[in-house]
Amino acid sequence: MAIMKPELSIVLDPLQPVPEICAVMMAVIAYQPEQEEAILLGIGKAIEDRRAELAKARKGAEPDANQPIRRSDGQSKDK
Repeated sequence: MAIMKPELSIVLDPLQPVPEICAVMMAVIAYQPEQEEAILLGIGKAIEDRRAELAKARKGAEPDANQPIRRSDGQSKDK
């Protein structure tokens, strides 16, 4: 018995990430039009989760104003 499944082959231009990603989303949605809202909600959640991770990483990279700065000689120096 033949097994048939739709398959997408995608080549992206990394110099234009936003329009390329949007084009991929629309191509995938074309195969599941009844699931468009669920797909978009899932993508939106993934985007928000990633943005939260980036914000947390940025916050963690900033020095805490209440923490003393450690010098290379092992002594601490308050800000």
